[in-house]
Amino acid sequence: MRRAEIMKKYFKFGLLGIIVFSTVSLASLKGEESLFKREMVNSPLVREVFSFIAQNREKIIQEWIYLTEIPAPSGHEEKRAEYLKKQFEASGLDEVFIDTSGNVIGIWKGTGRGKKIIISAHMDTVFQGVWEIKVKREGNLLKAPGIGDDTANLVNLLWSIRALKQAGFKPKNTYYFMGSVGEEVGFVGMEAFLDSTKEKFDLVIALDGDLGKVHYGALGFGGGRITFRGPGAHTMQSRGVPNPNLAVAKAIERICEIELRSKPPEKWTIINVGMIGGGKVRNAVSQESYFTVDLRSADQEELKKAQRKIKKICQDVAADVGVELKMNLNERSKAYQIPGAGDSFLVRTVFDILKFLEVKEIEVDPLGSTEANAGIERGILSVNLGRTYGRFKHTLREEAEIDGLFLAMKQILLLIYCLK
Repeated sequence: MRRAEIMKKYFKFGLLGIIVFSTVSLASLKGEESLFKREMVNSPLVREVFSFIAQNREKIIQEWIYLTEIPAPSGHEEKRAEYLKKQFEASGLDEVFIDTSGNVIGIWKGTGRGKKIIISAHMDTVFQGVWEIKVKREGNLLKAPGIGDDTANLVNLLWSIRALKQAGFKPKNTYYFMGSVGEEVGFVGMEAFLDSTKEKFDLVIALDGDLGKVHYGALGFGGGRITFRGPGAHTMQSRGVPNPNLAVAKAIERICEIELRSKPPEKWTIINVGMIGGGKVRNAVSQESYFTVDLRSADQEELKKAQRKIKKICQDVAADVGVELKMNLNERSKAYQIPGAGDSFLVRTVFDILKFLEVKEIEVDPLGSTEANAGIERGILSVNLGRTYGRFKHTLREEAEIDGLFLAMKQILLLIYCLK
């Protein structure tokens, strides 16, 4: 099958340009070779680590519950950090510390001839003000705010280290295991660590997202809040008075007509109008009205192009209607792509592992929004690995599958074994 035909087969699964792999092997495309070989699963070390995980199933679940019940909204991760530090130390990592940002770092030194690799899971959750959490267990589900995102991966991280230590794994690479702070508010901990360290890293592996989702690019974010202001007037005196509500309506209509690319996935871009508001009473012209735009793209030039169009539309509308304009748009969160990352040995290895484990749906795309973004921004080959299957992320009804956690742990262990 020719490359063009293969890519066409991938794209038919979604208008957003997400590559959803089913029966077509990634290895059929040109690029670097996967490190994963099926016979690796029969090696004594892999058999031992899998057995260790299976034998400790209930302990793993109980620690997952315990960690989830330690509240850790962004900016308040201290209790989880202290627990994680103690567990890193108990597992026998070579060096363990909490850095100035609050990240917990555990270093497993290799032979000195391998790569330097960060494997991170974030400690924070989105639930500001939630200080009492009780996990509910129902069959194969655990239910609680933060049970999946990203507490499940803190457990994956801890037990992967324990299993490898128990089996006598001797890495060639040096691994920096990290419990990071502030991921939910902009990758704060990972950004700070990479900016402050003198080490040069070869790979970043972020443990985040749903099982089966693999992102090799950094999604860019734009948009923001757009406000129109006018003099206001009672309805009886409103004829001819500039109306900010009218400006909002006209601007939204024109913004929704902007043509955006949906493919290839490295160019995918989308705009959403999420909020709208204005006015104080029914019988008066609004003095201030606003709406918000959420803009995302896998390509920085497409992001900037769409942002420019939004600005021009709002400026034109403000002039036409005769109102003042204030725009507060995000210019910081940029899109980044590393050339060839989608065909790299890292992505191919992860894909082959997921395929071997029969993960029910595998998605590989450049639309990442995890701590891998911080690595990609700095030119470090980076991906994310999912934690388990779940539902209702970022809500108080959050759920996570128990069996999925153990499948996710196997993908981490196999990847580390492949990387050595």
